[in-house]
Amino acid sequence: MAVPCHLLKVCGNIVFAAQGSDIHSFSSELEHISTWRYPVKQGAESTTPAAEVQESPAPEEPPAKRRKVGGGQEPTSNGGAAAPTDGQVKSRKAAQYDNPANERPFVQGLYATADGRHVVAITGSDKTIWVFEHDGAGKLKELSQRAMPKRPCSLAFTADNRTILSANKFGDVHALPLLPSPTTTTTSATTSSSPNPTTGLPLSRSATPSTPTATAFKPQANELTVHTKRNLKALENQKRSLSRKAFEDQQQQQQQQAPPPFEHALLLGHVSMLTAICVGTATVAVPAVAAQASEPGTSIGNGTGNGAEAASAPARTTVRREYIITADRDEHIRVSRGMPQAHVIEGFCLGHEEFVSQLCMAPGGREELLISGGGDDDLFIWDWVNGRLLGRSGVLEHVKRVAGEDVDKVAVTRVFGCGWQGTTAVFVVVERVPALFHYELLDDSRLQHRETIPLRGNPLDVDIIESPSGGQRLLVAMDPSASVSIEEGSSSLVVLDKQETGWKQTNVENLPACEDANISADELQKILYSTESLRKLTDFD
Repeated sequence: MAVPCHLLKVCGNIVFAAQGSDIHSFSSELEHISTWRYPVKQGAESTTPAAEVQESPAPEEPPAKRRKVGGGQEPTSNGGAAAPTDGQVKSRKAAQYDNPANERPFVQGLYATADGRHVVAITGSDKTIWVFEHDGAGKLKELSQRAMPKRPCSLAFTADNRTILSANKFGDVHALPLLPSPTTTTTSATTSSSPNPTTGLPLSRSATPSTPTATAFKPQANELTVHTKRNLKALENQKRSLSRKAFEDQQQQQQQQAPPPFEHALLLGHVSMLTAICVGTATVAVPAVAAQASEPGTSIGNGTGNGAEAASAPARTTVRREYIITADRDEHIRVSRGMPQAHVIEGFCLGHEEFVSQLCMAPGGREELLISGGGDDDLFIWDWVNGRLLGRSGVLEHVKRVAGEDVDKVAVTRVFGCGWQGTTAVFVVVERVPALFHYELLDDSRLQHRETIPLRGNPLDVDIIESPSGGQRLLVAMDPSASVSIEEGSSSLVVLDKQETGWKQTNVENLPACEDANISADELQKILYSTESLRKLTDFD
């Protein structure tokens, strides 16, 4: 099964595209530069306990007679099935363990710092955050790989681009330095929780207390009370199974008790599954005493002049403050203070009736506006500082014109804001809809639909690049298996150029081959289209 490019990130004149477990880099002319491939271990290490590897002692009785039967199976004389012969097709369960479906974890997130010097990726099943150094010419150098306690679902950077904020599906947000301190060692990380003097983050902090382990089950029977061959074999298999389970429980307990051996801190938590995170900054008025405590260099002034009125009025000043904005499956958007006061909740943006899957800070210097989308029929525009809903813009009504009138719900998978041809544009991707929806953010904070761009397949991600002539172009990652125009060819990367007669779509040819081509179509669909699964079932579903 062909794996498409499903994530895009543009850093200056370099385009990064995630394809399965690989990250490709392209020039602005979309010529391939290099590829980072997920490192696969050469040979799996056995985790089977010694008790399980040892063969059981041979029975004193002579082996049971075997007789040949149809289907390539030789049952013993007592009716038990023997081991499969050569050429026999293995069972579905055995084949599943012999050839794991997701041996190479897919890249689930692709991010870059504001200066483009570092690229950060998330891989799914191994719960790892990868940090790369970008040389500016498309070459990536791996700096670190850190396996988180829970699987990350979204990342954001602080304003200084020195700290990564990782949101996971268990509702927690962790902070970890972009570049780990070289003085951090595994021993100190597992035995100390004091803050690191370089980054200010504690070396480790357990998010959940360890649960007591249950008493291991011991069979009542033994070799002295069991006499028949069949029961002896069953007792032997039971002991082997218990030994395997005890070994797995011991490994799991060790993983839960041992914190990750790197600097990290638990900042905040939701009681629901987190789906998106972003960072915003705003100028707020605070008491002068608090401003001096946080920023000693801030000037104080209340604008009331001298006299009794000025003496009685509390002195206030304005400061630039950072906030962490998180969204969850339970229709909530929370605004919390930035580090180190992330535990302080400033407010909520309430109004969604379905899950929230995307958060986008308005571009063009309008950071006081937030655009959100998810399972609702509309996009929401917020004054997030005050928790006020400014307006809504329909999505379902435009989806029906593409997918048909029988569509009754949407799942927004991407909200991308950018400056586009002198306007503030917002491009929206809806799951399993072969179109890109173009909105414009007006001066009065309204979001107005401009056009619907039909595509040859289902879009997965979108970004903008510069054309050789200096103009702007749209780069779209698509699913070739959902192509509706087979005769025009299929490519997972498509360039869109705005012309007077419409949009010209050009396939990016000669894409590098992906090593995850052995994945089945059903498994690939579950990975690429997972947003709709966030919707809660009702009595009518």
